[in-house]
Amino acid sequence: MRIIDKTPFIEEDGSISFINRIQGTLKNGFRYVLMPNQEPKGRVAMYLNVQAGSLQETEEQRGLAHYLEHMLFEGSTHYPPGTLVEYFQSIGMEHGADTNAHTSYDETVYKLLLPNGTEKTLQDGLVVLADYAAGALLLEEEVDQERGVILAEKRTRDSAFMRVYKKSLEQEFAGTLVARRDMIGIEEVLNSADSALLRQYYESWYRPENMILVAVGDTDLGLLEKLITKQFKDMKAKRPVPPCPDFGRVAAGGTDAVYLFEADLGYTEVSLGSVRNVVPTPPTRAKALLDLQKYLAEVMMDNRLQRLVNRPESRMTRASFSNGIFLRRLGYTSISARTSPEHWRQTLETVTTALRQAREFGFTEQELARAKKELLARLKKEVQVADSRKSRTLVSQIIYSLNDNRVFMTPEQELALFAPALEKITAAEVNT
Repeated sequence: MRIIDKTPFIEEDGSISFINRIQGTLKNGFRYVLMPNQEPKGRVAMYLNVQAGSLQETEEQRGLAHYLEHMLFEGSTHYPPGTLVEYFQSIGMEHGADTNAHTSYDETVYKLLLPNGTEKTLQDGLVVLADYAAGALLLEEEVDQERGVILAEKRTRDSAFMRVYKKSLEQEFAGTLVARRDMIGIEEVLNSADSALLRQYYESWYRPENMILVAVGDTDLGLLEKLITKQFKDMKAKRPVPPCPDFGRVAAGGTDAVYLFEADLGYTEVSLGSVRNVVPTPPTRAKALLDLQKYLAEVMMDNRLQRLVNRPESRMTRASFSNGIFLRRLGYTSISARTSPEHWRQTLETVTTALRQAREFGFTEQELARAKKELLARLKKEVQVADSRKSRTLVSQIIYSLNDNRVFMTPEQELALFAPALEKITAAEVNT
């Protein structure tokens, strides 16, 4: 299946132009999205998006998604141990943490920044990505050697900020896998992991239907599509589809409080938040316009908080409001503020009052007008600077949209969709 210049929920409105891109699916389920871009001229960003991460791990595999990411640079079909770095150097890329790949809860992404869009350079890059996809050697001696690197990274991540972050997730999303999954894993698994265990995860989740190759840059997309088809059309899954670990659910009701002390954190933060279970749904025009209303409420709440921070008598150094959906299945809303330790109670009262006022009395038409003006200015600015967007930025945005169940739009499309809607939104709708 091959699609050119399609963005399904936007094409209902004929006034919106389509994205100039190619997207398709091979018979084995492998997908690709290709888009032209001239910044930087002559360069191509090509990423392999594997839609699997730490949430796909079993209890006996905790940490293997990230461990495996490391191992794919330590020996593959076309690049024996120690030779891939030479390839990176030949195309002007560095090799290091988060430079060439990253692992998250539901994705592992491998990154290439090619110096040009010639057929040979594209082909060489596709060979590297194909090795990531299905050519890992996972030699036992390399697994043992990388173990020390992984454990050292785990120690480095043990900062005050990360400890608070992890404890917050455990408390906020109790009952779900998110509360029990840390990408770096647990030492029990990391110390005992071997080639067989890593290969079990690799062959279970690195399968063609779980992969999307995204390329953006200055090259012949028709040629690139042919090369992708040739390189990946014969790829096959090596194991049956494994069952996904149960994601779990947050409690449907109840109130909880948590106090976390970290002397090295450097600040005191208080927050009020709520979480909810969400059923993933396809992206639609109606959903996008509802999200626009939610975003306006977020902007207005942030504006109110900023005014409170700016008061001469304020005890807050910063405050913010956020609302969204995490991993497509967990809704969250949070209002938080930073202050000094001795003023935590006064700060908590301040944000509680701000929240109560918004809930009981809503926002005014004047506040809405300001929020609309700010958002419209932002949308127009994005259109003005659209041609200066880097290819690697666009690739990351496309992958984020794909993995977060969103439709990727150009700045022109966003302006065409949201500008008319902004004019019609009332304060009553946003307050609801």
